[in-house]
Amino acid sequence: MTVRKSQVYGALATAWAIVKFVIGWMLMPIVTPFIAWRAAVNHALAKARVGSFRAAVAALDAGVTPPAPTDRVTWLPSDIDVFISSDLHRCFPGARDWLEVQGTKGLYAAMLDFYAESGAHVIENGDIDDFWMIGGSPYGQAYDAARVATKPLPGRLGLELRRSLYRQHLQRIVAANHLSYDRIAKRLAPAGRYHRTVGNHDDVFLDPALAEEIAAVSGGVDPVDWVVLTHPDGSAAAVITHGHQTDGWNSPGRSNLGQAATWLANSFSDAPGLEAPDSIPPRSLTLALLRGHLPNHLISVDQRFGTNMRYDSLDEERLFDAFGGASNLGPWILLGHTHLPVFQPLSKSAVPWVRYVNSGNGLWNGMVTGIEWSGAEQRPVLVAWLWADDEDTTEFTEDHVVTEWEGRPIARIELSRDLDGRHVRAVSSAVDPGSVDQPATRSASA
Repeated sequence: MTVRKSQVYGALATAWAIVKFVIGWMLMPIVTPFIAWRAAVNHALAKARVGSFRAAVAALDAGVTPPAPTDRVTWLPSDIDVFISSDLHRCFPGARDWLEVQGTKGLYAAMLDFYAESGAHVIENGDIDDFWMIGGSPYGQAYDAARVATKPLPGRLGLELRRSLYRQHLQRIVAANHLSYDRIAKRLAPAGRYHRTVGNHDDVFLDPALAEEIAAVSGGVDPVDWVVLTHPDGSAAAVITHGHQTDGWNSPGRSNLGQAATWLANSFSDAPGLEAPDSIPPRSLTLALLRGHLPNHLISVDQRFGTNMRYDSLDEERLFDAFGGASNLGPWILLGHTHLPVFQPLSKSAVPWVRYVNSGNGLWNGMVTGIEWSGAEQRPVLVAWLWADDEDTTEFTEDHVVTEWEGRPIARIELSRDLDGRHVRAVSSAVDPGSVDQPATRSASA
């Protein structure tokens, strides 16, 4: 019987997954105390960075570029219409190709067409291409082995080998997500309507040489740290950034713990006969969001180790305190990173952060969430896009179909706080969503 190359590659990938799992399990008692110590140190530093983050936003609000290293800014007028997505985690083919698994590649391509035709700008706000995830296919295991081999290499040789690896990896991601990149490079970027920030999973673009690589495939657009929508007087209407800057596990320059956690989870998932906690939201969570069953509150973390039982590591409560979040003054803060869409979420004291919205992510089953900024109304709107021919969401999508993809209807619906502000739900299913700051009920771009 002929043994195919694919079988050989598959066997090698499985063997590598088993080796990683066994070694990781054996080392766990030794490395766990170090991880705990490192997490405590990193979280202490992250808490100190909250003040720097607030100062950077204040500088941007004054029309001043913050100091390095977060000094890359795109300035745009606030009277334009914008769509903001984040946390797409575009990846290579295989089990880590979450957009393919969730059935949202065609959906997102149709969304890009919609916003391109409406004249809106598109901002992809961090964690767009994923360089942290490994495994899930023979290539994914080979990429992991190459990363492990090149990471400790010092000097120019190590740097160039890693750059070469990441360049090749990016090309695989682009090829697997050509529907999006074709529209970005050919429709949005040439019109000056595509912008991009850096997150933690795509932090390789902090390297200028690799930033040039992503610019080359996205129509010449360089990734930045901030996108600021400015009023005519130069003050900021909205500050858009990924949001990992004060995360002790994932902040720039201190993301080794976040990378290690991703590596461990992926390795666990690849070991035969084992199942890791699913990182992809199941269909039930898509329905839970639409029906108003998911919380609209700020995340808090353990104040020693900087995480919680849900593996969150961004302390939104501390950010709320730093910004005086109940105030209806200053720019809107529009983030991603947490994967949880919220609109004016409640703090633990039941006071809402009036000027905060989080876009959620593109990894819902059959759905993508994001933020629209209405230039006419100078306000953000939380939106969800989903296939309109799925029977379990008809109650939300009927009357909201705005486009289609290969014959499948697609609906755009708005999400808002419910009456007590404790949950976010589809506006069409709410009796009277209400709002602390009376956000726009419809975006001009739609």
